Amino acid sequence: GGYLPSSQMRWCTKHLKIEPFERHAGNDEVVSYIGIRADEDRVGYISTKPNIHPRYPFKEDGITKADVYRILDESGLGLPAYYRWRSRSGCYFCFFQQRIEWVGLLKEHKDEFELAMEYEKLSEDGKRYTWNSGESLEELRQPERIAEIKAEYQRRLAAARARTPKNATLIEALDRERLLEPVPDLTEWGPCEVCR
Repeated sequence: GGYLPSSQMRWCTKHLKIEPFERHAGNDEVVSYIGIRADEDRVGYISTKPNIHPRYPFKEDGITKADVYRILDESGLGLPAYYRWRSRSGCYFCFFQQRIEWVGLLKEHKDEFELAMEYEKLSEDGKRYTWNSGESLEELRQPERIAEIKAEYQRRLAAARARTPKNATLIEALDRERLLEPVPDLTEWGPCEVCR
């Protein structure tokens, strides 16, 4: 329809993920393994096709976010590199990204940032279609705006640290920060190598 997906119109999930998957599955019997953890309060994709059977192995086995981090660490894989500047996986142009993550995309993958910028537009009726409400990526990429976004990010990190209870376990303290923003540089603040 000539507009970008947003939290109000998440057409990307339906048209770019679900429909192609269901076409590919056709009428074959399929078990779809869905990676929603036991500590997440959501269901995720459930097909209406009778031949597609959803399974939730993390939920079924009681695997939480802390367990996922432990498994990744113990396996030697560790967190994916993009968690240095992102708080979640997903499309590089996901509208759920926080502004600090757009700044990270610009720094880490300038070509993807510029492609996402090309999708933004001004329609014939004067409506702006941008990934962020009230701000285009062209505006966001300006050096003074990047400095503002980074300063706001640091303020939010400090506020999250202040809200972390003094007797919190290390995993609780780190998890609060991961929920707020991308994982910080562990040399700046984070677990020592023994805990890590």
